[in-house]
Amino acid sequence: MKHKISIKLGLLFLISMILIELLLFAVLYTTVSSHRINEVMEELLTRGAGHRDVLENNFDESTLAHVALMESEAVTEVIITDGDGNILSESFNEEAYPDVFYEAIDGKAEEKERIIEDEWRTEPYVATVSPIIVENEQIGNVFMFSPSEVIRSIIGHLTRQFVLVMVVLILVTVLIVVALSKFITRPLIRMKEVTENLSTGKVEEYLDEHPNDELGVLASSINRLSEDLEWIKKERHDFLSAIAHELRTPLTYVKGYADVASKKETSFEDKDKYLNIIKEEATHLTDMVQQLFQLAKMDENSFVIEAQLVDVSKILTEVKEHLKPALEEKNAQLFVDVPSNTRIYADTMRFKQVFFNIVENALRYGGEETKITITAVTEKQHVIISISDDGPGVPESSLPYLFERLYRVDKARSREIGGTGLGLSIVREIIEMHGGVVKAFNDEGLTISITWPKEDNDEKNSLSR
Repeated sequence: MKHKISIKLGLLFLISMILIELLLFAVLYTTVSSHRINEVMEELLTRGAGHRDVLENNFDESTLAHVALMESEAVTEVIITDGDGNILSESFNEEAYPDVFYEAIDGKAEEKERIIEDEWRTEPYVATVSPIIVENEQIGNVFMFSPSEVIRSIIGHLTRQFVLVMVVLILVTVLIVVALSKFITRPLIRMKEVTENLSTGKVEEYLDEHPNDELGVLASSINRLSEDLEWIKKERHDFLSAIAHELRTPLTYVKGYADVASKKETSFEDKDKYLNIIKEEATHLTDMVQQLFQLAKMDENSFVIEAQLVDVSKILTEVKEHLKPALEEKNAQLFVDVPSNTRIYADTMRFKQVFFNIVENALRYGGEETKITITAVTEKQHVIISISDDGPGVPESSLPYLFERLYRVDKARSREIGGTGLGLSIVREIIEMHGGVVKAFNDEGLTISITWPKEDNDEKNSLSR
């Protein structure tokens, strides 16, 4: 339970929010409380200054008594002294005055009003003094006192309000964080469930992609993964079915003819005939397994491509020379019309394999005395190589599938002439691994067009070196 992402996320949000709120409340509390204390002190200064102004105009017993009477009805207290510190009037009902008063009258003459005591936490009174100056001569002082309990009461009330608001805010924060963590983690939990189902082979589930955020993008990626897995599952099933069928046929031939050849009544002439058939089928099986092995290496990215600058004309001439026996056997002709110094970026061995497979395919399906032509056209970033034959071509409906694994246009005829349906799929894989594109179309026979990237920039030159 403690490892759930919703709990981790919720605790992280909650702790972060509470720390931020506490910091903000500490700053706000300090600011507000200081402001309220300053208000009390300013009010006390203002009150003393008001009495001082009245006394500067009428410094007599009647005014002194009136000021003392006013303060006796208020929370604040006043002491009025003459220039020597003698008390002329006061509103205190206590016999002892605050210590700060005695400290103030023992000091030097006051020049302006000021706060003489602001320790409201420890002292019973906060106090101010306002000098009475008439004709540039200080004739007395007005001492104002406010009980520190007033400030403590204000701060206590303020503290209770802040604590109440803080508790309410923390509770609201908890509720919001819980709701948000659930809201955020719900789609993540759903994604977890779908991915677990995908791992068990259930690929039919989909996620809602509507949110236009990172979760929506992730849901879209998981949906695409589900579709890809479904496609791979189907492809694997079809591929295994096709392989089983392709292997079953030659193995049936091998077993059947081996059984017939092993019978005592079979003549030596028939035995030789059956052994030749078994040899042909074994060769067919070997070729198929080798091509399947190459495709498997391509799928697991262990098919090494060591690309470098190569001369297309030179390599195709070598291919033609290598295929000379096969061409003579079929009475076929191979024409290479490629300008010299036509350069591309390719793995020489894999490049040759592409043309071996394509030309052998043309020889196999083009019939006797077929003519095969290879041409090349150089463009800015690519070289387009075309391989054409004058055979019967391919039905238009089959062209999109010509490079699919184990696809054969006429399975009965392919079986007859020994095709495996893997050669052109290997061609496509090699070309695409080089960054090229291959396609096929009919034009007085079958034409295979290869768009191969050309080496013409410093980055690829450095790679080739």
